Amino acid sequence: MMSYILVALLTLLVRTSFHCGSINSFAGPFNVWIERADPCYEDDKRLHIKFSHYNPSKKFEPQVWNGIVNLTRAVDDTWWIKAPFSIRNNNQWKKNAIVLTALRNGCSGARSVMPSDLQELTTKRGTPCRFKQGVFYFRNLTVKLEFPKFPQLPYGHYRMELEAGQQDEKKAEYCFKTVAHVIPKL
Repeated sequence: MMSYILVALLTLLVRTSFHCGSINSFAGPFNVWIERADPCYEDDKRLHIKFSHYNPSKKFEPQVWNGIVNLTRAVDDTWWIKAPFSIRNNNQWKKNAIVLTALRNGCSGARSVMPSDLQELTTKRGTPCRFKQGVFYFRNLTVKLEFPKFPQLPYGHYRMELEAGQQDEKKAEYCFKTVAHVIPKL
């Protein structure tokens, strides 16, 4: 009996003497780690990127990308963009956890939330927005996925299906799926 009291007292003493920060288990400052990105359709070969794996002991290292992105048509502000996010919960995907849309000015909307490491795909700020047409090669490109417009996100396993098309077209010209993890930034 005395040993239980001693253990309880020591636990209480240690717990109150160390002032540790705790990790919020729901949402907060975050890092994003992309697991994979694939085109929505099997015959679409415009996207092929391999991502480095997440290493918990090196969680502050940027992710390394290798592959190609082929933009067959330039994207400007006459395009729309839709990006619904599903979150993994109870062993299934919960659709529309977060939905980002830009019915007009799709290029400017995408450029405003795009990480700075990927800004080379667009024109510079202050000029009319345009994702240039062409083939972009990523060879050992280190990308730190930071989104200043989103200071906090719920932690979890996400799937996003990004679609983009011209405003007069209902069918998307570009479509790809991405699976990523949002993890606490420590």
